[in-house]
Amino acid sequence: MSRFDVLLSLRVTHAYYGGLCQDFGFVLPQDTAKLMRGHKLLTRDLNGVLHVLYPADESSTPLAGKTLRIGLKLLNSSFGNFTETGFNPGSATAYYRNHAAPNQLDAPEPVTLIGNKLSLSLTDTARPATVALLDSSGDALRSETVADDRSSVSFDLAGVPPGSCTVEETYPGDVNHSAACYLDPELLQAGVLGLVEIRIDGSFPASPPAFEIAFDARREVLKYYLVVKNYTSAELDQFIVSDAGFSDEARPEVTFTKVPAAAFTPAEIPPALLGGGDVILFKSQALVARQAKGRRRIQLSRNGDVLIENLPQPGADRSDANLIVHVSKP
Repeated sequence: MSRFDVLLSLRVTHAYYGGLCQDFGFVLPQDTAKLMRGHKLLTRDLNGVLHVLYPADESSTPLAGKTLRIGLKLLNSSFGNFTETGFNPGSATAYYRNHAAPNQLDAPEPVTLIGNKLSLSLTDTARPATVALLDSSGDALRSETVADDRSSVSFDLAGVPPGSCTVEETYPGDVNHSAACYLDPELLQAGVLGLVEIRIDGSFPASPPAFEIAFDARREVLKYYLVVKNYTSAELDQFIVSDAGFSDEARPEVTFTKVPAAAFTPAEIPPALLGGGDVILFKSQALVARQAKGRRRIQLSRNGDVLIENLPQPGADRSDANLIVHVSKP
């Protein structure tokens, strides 16, 4: 039997879950898979943590300086509802690498993921315009100078090795435009949300690094639209929403402001769309972070009596924190 030791691990965490996030699959492009086979490396995905293993009876020295590339394939279509990504996933991909320190990942850089064909619309009408695709060392992979009225250029990138690159446009008068890109047809086709480059350091076998990608939970105003029927004006004044569970759960208190329908702003749902009855809004005074485990005892009371002990909270499938609560009496 062969024994394998851990070379490194990669995990994704999320404040929404309060720890490990299993909303991603790990994608290994062909060049990384080939490198791993050549050095007898194995991968194991255990509860959302990717472990890279190497044979304990073989020297890992030849791996030093090699780079593993890993794509992060999103598996949860509701991820954007509760995540603060810091970039627009529709137009950019998060690029992580251990450039500054070998045992931890740098802050992500938003890049445009490109494939074998690259078409670029020129950002300026001045001519001549030189468009170049530069590799990570600043050397030109492709370049073209446009002197006519064309508004775009195209490059065939078949055969170019994958990796980070930059599109640079140069116009008369030292006017320059640049954009960060990453060439990888496989990961582009896989539709990854993020990509990770880990350069293996000689210290890894003795001290395997645990790389982590951490996502923040989305923060928003929590709004309860209370739609009530058959209550007098005096009784309407007695409704309150309060947080009675913050002390037991050792978390910050969520405090609410009561807003009558007449004081609604354009940011609120119009009362006429809420199904009739008197409408009162209770909204949090500060932004509230989404979390998978709902905060307990955020409750609705009237005149000291608790009517609803645990008000609903926005789940992963909700794109906003607007919650409608109906209360009526015979």
